[in-house]
Amino acid sequence: MRHPKIAMIGAGSYVFSMGLLYDLIVERKFPGSHLVLMDVNGKMAETMAGIARRMAEEQGVDMLIEATTSREEALRGADYVSTSVAVGIVKRYAMDRAVIEKYGLNEITSECGGVGGISYALRAIPLMLDIAKDMERLCPQAWLFNVSNPLPRVMTAITRHTSIRAAGFCNVANGGIDGYEQIGEWLGRNQHELDIVSGGLNHFSWLLSVRDKQSGEDLLPQVRQAIEKGAWPWNKRSRKWFDQYGWLPLAGDSHTGEFLPYDLSFPASAHGYHGNPEEREERIRMMEAAAAGTGPWLPLMQGRSWERPGLVIDALVHGTPLKLDMVNIANKGFISNLPEGAIVEVPAYVKDGQLQGARIDALPDPVGELCANVSAVHSLVADAAVNGDRAMVEEAVMLDPAIEDKKQALLAIRELMSIHEDVLPQFK
Repeated sequence: MRHPKIAMIGAGSYVFSMGLLYDLIVERKFPGSHLVLMDVNGKMAETMAGIARRMAEEQGVDMLIEATTSREEALRGADYVSTSVAVGIVKRYAMDRAVIEKYGLNEITSECGGVGGISYALRAIPLMLDIAKDMERLCPQAWLFNVSNPLPRVMTAITRHTSIRAAGFCNVANGGIDGYEQIGEWLGRNQHELDIVSGGLNHFSWLLSVRDKQSGEDLLPQVRQAIEKGAWPWNKRSRKWFDQYGWLPLAGDSHTGEFLPYDLSFPASAHGYHGNPEEREERIRMMEAAAAGTGPWLPLMQGRSWERPGLVIDALVHGTPLKLDMVNIANKGFISNLPEGAIVEVPAYVKDGQLQGARIDALPDPVGELCANVSAVHSLVADAAVNGDRAMVEEAVMLDPAIEDKKQALLAIRELMSIHEDVLPQFK
């Protein structure tokens, strides 16, 4: 297949969509493909399509680019589908945070862990399942490449309850858009000279191995020395967890901290911030100018997402090999001490037109036990969201290691389910 149809669902996401457009049009110059940008906000879909057309024209790439508000139109006959969607992300996030603070809970209010992560998942999973069910009807052989959070919980629901081939993309553990940049900086080396392996769960991935590509020399002791000497100073929690568990979490304080008991000695994280209205308006103004040809599009690529599913699409279509530092897929023996079928974050390869995870064997103790506990919560929350099971939601609260005040957390999640009931049809 040389001329695939690629459907971008949630194309108005100006972080992820910009990255995908750059990879397809500029990086890979993907000629002959049919790109459909779908968003419930028709103006944003048209704006993004205008930017894509300008990029394609200036890069000399012959590509059919359309915008639509119809998910059915976008998905019909698609070969690849990307999803970057959420249910009222700014408004609903603020509602979550207000209730969590009301009940005096200490947690990094975010999209993936704690009470906030459970609430977010209950809203996100029905939307993503609707998209996957539409794919079963309209493009059953297509690949779904998802970046929507909470990624492992969304992916669990999709892989358990639909027949769609799916992979989740989140490269926060890289520390940069071009691979494991931060690790190379710690060693004073170009990261491309290094063979680096991380693994575990999304936002809870751990550095497992660092070797020189040419000599095979084990460089993990040098990384440990760099951390002990003060590398990565803005992630003080991660340094503490490195000392406590003996292994380094690569997602940083705010992400890793979603899944561990909150440390009152550190200030609350601002993670979950999605820009103030003025910043968003300015970004949209720049996008509209770029689409209209009155402003440049290249500055919009600054701060684009680190995820690279466009490169995967190119490799799958053309049968070319590609190594991925990390992808989120169902466990098929890739991590031996995590459950089969659980969504794990592991290295992967595209080979002979197939996306394949890489086996990294067992996670070291106590990291393996930590990941097993968090994975069990992911599983409970996903099944609770699919089945509309309130008892399972409360069981997840009781099991979540990041939630210490179980009594207040149960009150909080009950109130959150009440105030979000308009987008939780599965619990009616």
